Amino acid sequence: MSEQYFAKKISLRADEELVAVLHHHPISFAKQIFITALLILGSFFLMFLLFSQGSFGVALFLALLLTGLFYGLREFYLWYLNIFIITNQRIFDFDQKGFFNRIVSEVPFEKILDISYSVRGLGQTVLKLGTIKIQATGTTLILKNLKKPVKVNQLLADVIREQTGKKLEVKKVRSLTAKEKEQVTADFLNQEEFEEYEDYNLNELIEDYKETLGELRLKKLLVDGLDKYEEEEEGQVERAEGEEMKEAQGEAELKEELAKPEENVTGNFKQKKL
Repeated sequence: MSEQYFAKKISLRADEELVAVLHHHPISFAKQIFITALLILGSFFLMFLLFSQGSFGVALFLALLLTGLFYGLREFYLWYLNIFIITNQRIFDFDQKGFFNRIVSEVPFEKILDISYSVRGLGQTVLKLGTIKIQATGTTLILKNLKKPVKVNQLLADVIREQTGKKLEVKKVRSLTAKEKEQVTADFLNQEEFEEYEDYNLNELIEDYKETLGELRLKKLLVDGLDKYEEEEEGQVERAEGEEMKEAQGEAELKEELAKPEENVTGNFKQKKL
């Protein structure tokens, strides 16, 4: 399959040109590659043992081998058709879920609001991979494990600028370290501390916490934190109302105290007049 094949899949317009076709790095399918190798190599490793069992062993050997080959070819097919296409007018993200299940996202350049990239972990750093995020009106595209994310981001920015005149800055989104994650959690209720985290991406933070804590622990942290936040808010409201009541009560008592001498003076004046 060539670029012409992918060009036909998106039905290029008359004045539209294909700029780039990008695949995810094979590391994205590391688990699938491992399973394929395990099935195929495992069948050959056990071949003599299985053959010694007669026809049943031969059938089992063939079953393992064919399963590994079918699984490997299927995963290669999915990897090859999971592509990111850039033209001089649009961006396409093909998400191949199965042989007959595909999700295609299309974003015209006019709708793109921001592009950024992030490099997370030792693996992406060593292999020079990254995750590119494209924010557009009504949708967000997240493309993981792409080669040379800086060059891809710059290519996008250049093509968008040439076609629309829109200048988009190539930004790198930094991920939080373990200590920074702890600090964010500790400062969860302190609004003043949030200003220094404005540059962090919310989706990236959620993904980082999912990997570090797990989804259930993250949910518990959020629920407990929000409950505590609401309790703090309710406590602050009750304290504020109490202070207002005290101030109102104090003012009433002060008025009463100020009113007493006036009554005494008036009474004494009347007595003297009489």
